[in-house]
Amino acid sequence: MNAPAGGVLDRAGAVAGTGTGTGPGGSGSGSGRDGGGGWGGSGGGGRRPGDGSDARAPELRAMNARMLMFLLLSASTMLFIGLIGAFLVLRRAAPQWPPAGSPALPDWLGWNTGVILASSVALIVAHVAQRRGRQRAMAVSLVATTLLAFAFLGVQWFGWQELRAAGFLPRTNNYGGNFWLLTTLHFAHVAAGALLLLRASVLALRGYLPMRLASSVEVAALFWHFVDVAWLVIYASLIG
Repeated sequence: MNAPAGGVLDRAGAVAGTGTGTGPGGSGSGSGRDGGGGWGGSGGGGRRPGDGSDARAPELRAMNARMLMFLLLSASTMLFIGLIGAFLVLRRAAPQWPPAGSPALPDWLGWNTGVILASSVALIVAHVAQRRGRQRAMAVSLVATTLLAFAFLGVQWFGWQELRAAGFLPRTNNYGGNFWLLTTLHFAHVAAGALLLLRASVLALRGYLPMRLASSVEVAALFWHFVDVAWLVIYASLIG
């Protein structure tokens, strides 16, 4: 006795609707219209061409780098606030400031203030050029910022040697101790920022497109502008 044709078709449809397919594209499993299918590749929920994951990779890297930099800057901010606050309290409690025997503030402090302000302006130009896709302007501005950063380090280093020769050392008095502590801590931050700028400058000179340097430029800009503001606060505390 022959089985009804409709029953055979129903069973065939069920097999076609839910099953596993294999083929050159891989293996897949699924059901209905959304099911996997041998020739189409895997039916699982992997990355599909054109889903935008690759295009978002630079953006995600920049976001992660930005978050890490914010954490680092938060810690550095608390450190500077604590040290500058202690310096101001000590200054207010002292009957005479600066203490007797302390030299006048050297001129290089003012020179370096101008240098670091100019470097931040150059870095703003570089950052704007990077966002607008202007590779040459970005590279030139990054190199200028990097040169100014190392100029700041050089001026401060030679300025320190003059103070040492004049006998103004960390052990001279409380003023000397705080002066050397604040300027040394800031010097270390400037050195770190100069290395970040140097890396971004080298990549720009090698022809990296502005889109690829988004993360490097933004991280360097965040750190360097923080260093700039920290120096302005330190300078104002020293001369005030």
